[in-house]
Amino acid sequence: MEPQPDLLEVRRHGELVTLTGEVDLSNSDLLRAELALACLSGDGDVVVDLTALTFIGSSGLHVLIETASSLGQRRLVLLGGGWGAYVVNLLGLTLKFPNIVVDR
Repeated sequence: MEPQPDLLEVRRHGELVTLTGEVDLSNSDLLRAELALACLSGDGDVVVDLTALTFIGSSGLHVLIETASSLGQRRLVLLGGGWGAYVVNLLGLTLKFPNIVVDR
């Protein structure tokens, strides 16, 4: 039996992006595209809901860092605890990138 590809569902409503499933190399371009659209949809914080995210690999973290870097003074707010928030905090990304905020 071959392993099933990891699935990522991305829902975007304005500057809010909700992720369900897993982010890895195979689908990080989808995340990048949706976050780029969210950045263009307003001038406030871009919010990513990680509540239903079960895994985020280095490629997904790289997309979050790219997005935060492109926002200037705006913030990238990561909602929910779970795996995504754990990894972001573990790596100290909120210290290295002050406009990344984890909000549980």
